[in-house]
Amino acid sequence: MSLKDEYFAMMVSRFKRWDAELGMLGEKGGQTSGAADAQLDEQLEALRATRNATYSRLQEIRTASESGWRSLQAAVDPAWTSMRTALDQASSQAKLREKAAR
Repeated sequence: MSLKDEYFAMMVSRFKRWDAELGMLGEKGGQTSGAADAQLDEQLEALRATRNATYSRLQEIRTASESGWRSLQAAVDPAWTSMRTALDQASSQAKLREKAAR
């Protein structure tokens, strides 16, 4: 397996875990009150949009040449880090809202 294929497989696996976490966060959204729920929905929508854009870039790696895929990786890696951070922040905020609602 080439380095490009290994990278692609690793990132697809990360996206699957991220998607699962986003799904669980979305399920928690129904447990909060009106304004908090609307704010969480807005955050989730932004996260999904960012995810879709980054995943599209990742898909470009699949068809890129062995010599050309590194430039795409240079765009995907920071986007992935940003996505991970944004999901962690949204999850923390949802937990705080959940505690406040109790």
